Amino acid sequence: MSTLATAAPVSTPPERRTDPITTEVVRNALETIAEEMGNALRRTALSVVVKDMRDYSCAVFDAEGRMVAAALDIPTLLASMAPALQACIEKWGDDIHPGDVLLNNHPYMGACQTNDMNMFVPVFDAEETLIGFTGVIAHHADWGGRIAGTAAAQSESAYEEGVLLPALKYEVRGVREQNLHDIITANVRHPSQNLGDLRAQIAAGRSGARRFAELAAKYGSPVLADAIADLFDSTAYRTSREIGKLADGRYEAEGWLDNDGIRLDEPVLMRVAVIVEGEAITFDFTGSAPQMAGGMNIPNSTLRSVVHYSVKCLMPPDVSFNEGSLAPVSIIAPEGTAVNPVFPAAVGDRHLASQRLASIVTKALAFAAPDRASAEWFVGWPVLVCESRSPKSGDGAVLLANVAGGAGGNRFRDGSNAMDVHMGNCALIPAEIIETSYELRVERYELITDSGGAGAQRGGLGIRADYRNVSEKPLHFLSEAEQTNPSFPPTGLHGGDSGAVASLHLIDGDGVEHALRSKGKGVAQSGEVVSLRAGGGGGFGPVEDRPVEAVEADLRAGFISPAAAVAEYGFDAGRAAEVAGGVGAAAVVSEATR
Repeated sequence: MSTLATAAPVSTPPERRTDPITTEVVRNALETIAEEMGNALRRTALSVVVKDMRDYSCAVFDAEGRMVAAALDIPTLLASMAPALQACIEKWGDDIHPGDVLLNNHPYMGACQTNDMNMFVPVFDAEETLIGFTGVIAHHADWGGRIAGTAAAQSESAYEEGVLLPALKYEVRGVREQNLHDIITANVRHPSQNLGDLRAQIAAGRSGARRFAELAAKYGSPVLADAIADLFDSTAYRTSREIGKLADGRYEAEGWLDNDGIRLDEPVLMRVAVIVEGEAITFDFTGSAPQMAGGMNIPNSTLRSVVHYSVKCLMPPDVSFNEGSLAPVSIIAPEGTAVNPVFPAAVGDRHLASQRLASIVTKALAFAAPDRASAEWFVGWPVLVCESRSPKSGDGAVLLANVAGGAGGNRFRDGSNAMDVHMGNCALIPAEIIETSYELRVERYELITDSGGAGAQRGGLGIRADYRNVSEKPLHFLSEAEQTNPSFPPTGLHGGDSGAVASLHLIDGDGVEHALRSKGKGVAQSGEVVSLRAGGGGGFGPVEDRPVEAVEADLRAGFISPAAAVAEYGFDAGRAAEVAGGVGAAAVVSEATR
């Protein structure tokens, strides 16, 4: 058994070191620094994954490596940055100086996967005293390894997942470590893409470090340190108080992954018990499956992110997102399981598993906070990874393109459409960017009619994205998704129906669709299409409670078909056809009863 965190709830108001106004001004200043770092990164990065898909996060840390403030970009990345930084601090100790740049992507030294590169810049005041760090984590589309794109459910060892950088210095006192630089460029498929993003990370980190140092000069380092300590204490106190409003009890939930990436016909169990005791909360993952043979294991830092995200969901929006949030939290995860693997278990595709786990945890929390409950969200994250060339420049690059699914309905409204839910927050890459950067044509980006579960509040819809290979050469690709198994759909709540599951397809030159396995390699010949289809969210409440005007609005928008209006909501076929724009009533009835 492994206890990864132990609760220390703050039950009494902490004594203040600074006045509340100063603390609040400092908090907003630090959060603004993190946001500005993200803007600088996005505008200067080279890869489509960073500048268009926005797969990155930025944060500010104190001198001990505790996260003080963050821009709320990708939740799965944010809570993993502090452990990665603390591994750097532990390794380098007092040998950290102005001009240093630290890199860490080792998933067993605090990072979450090799593609997600943590970069840290130390911050010093006018007396050259270390006062903190800025951190930028960005997903590099390729980081070497056995396949283009690096991360794959089929990987069976961390050694297959690209170049491991165990808390190293990329720059020492402003001078680049040429040997490390050469190792990186020799092991990635398109070095210019990686180096462009690394330079953007460093520039963003240094811009944030300058602002952090200016803040110290304005208030003085002691006052700034006191304000940061007050931020931690107040967040811990408020988090403890909010947990204390929940009913004591043990709340359990479980769910299944489709498979582990290797044994494609064997589902994988994930389980959690959320235990509320006064102002403390424990997340116990005992009972989850043994660590997986494939690359979907969840390392400690990502498990920490799942918990941190889940706790944040319980908090009012004005509670700061920093290390103090975890003070009242305990985490129990048996070693050697899918949620606490032992090196060198592969973890590159941990995002698919962590999204599913976040859904399971929030399902358990729904029993503790029923007024905030929703039906299940689609978390399967269909993705296409391939290596291609720009038709403009001829430069090669790796593409990582995902499509979003639907959120679950709740007692207040329908689920949102096309969301990268829970632990993700990536953007959909514009078709124009893909078509000018790769030998692909985007033939569809559309919401999938009827993919959301029916209910008083309908589940959100998923996206279909079709990518045609316009190169004269075969396109070798990796496609992956979860929640493709009809046995494990995004379930409805309080009488709502389940949302649709995901599917992956290859469409040949004759337009014939061939179903792809949920995870694996494929080849699209010239002119063939790879089609990714995300699932939808579950419905909330009995379908008979959905207002007629809401069903009609869905028909007009194309969110549901006339056939679904008849079959699921008991709608009159003629009226459904009329509202939908002229589909024959006989055809509607025929389709609904097929």
